Amino acid sequence: MIALVGVKNLLHPRQDDAEPLDPSARALFHPNPKFRHETGGDLVSFLKQTALFGDLKPGELHRLARIVHERSYRDGESISEEGKPGAALFVLRSGAVEITRRAYGGKQVLLATLEPPASFDELAAVGEVARWNSARARGPVSLVALGRSDLDALGGHYPATANKILKQLARITAARLQMLVESQYFGGQDQESERER
Repeated sequence: MIALVGVKNLLHPRQDDAEPLDPSARALFHPNPKFRHETGGDLVSFLKQTALFGDLKPGELHRLARIVHERSYRDGESISEEGKPGAALFVLRSGAVEITRRAYGGKQVLLATLEPPASFDELAAVGEVARWNSARARGPVSLVALGRSDLDALGGHYPATANKILKQLARITAARLQMLVESQYFGGQDQESERER
């Protein structure tokens, strides 16, 4: 069994100022420095600031704003559970979300604390996939959810808009997979080199 020693590095902010290879990767895992948090602000403006929907035109954003679902969670409330299938992706609008994974022995290990406008559970919007982690609200949380059926309906009526979202989902998934592989296979070597010094 291969241990995912670099998964915390994958989800936690980088400590140095170096940019990731993919410029959009910073918005995937780190707070967006240009993000303007507006409590109760315009949903369309919020969607435009996210990595997932930032390439959509104003008309497409308005269409999307009509089909997404806004959800609120209380402190400690479960948003999604590891091992259970998902039916929607989430974009964090306000508050913080803890991403955890069950370790051997059943203990929950904190992998990351996400801040707006981070997205998570993206693959749930394109297929029935068992979640590999859990998400829990830390304090009051407001999310925007886009369900698989919503994305399918959008594709039926506005295929170009749905295609843009699907392409961005593919980019996000590819960037995360690349970072996971690099942290797994190259991050451990860096740690071993440091120990040898």
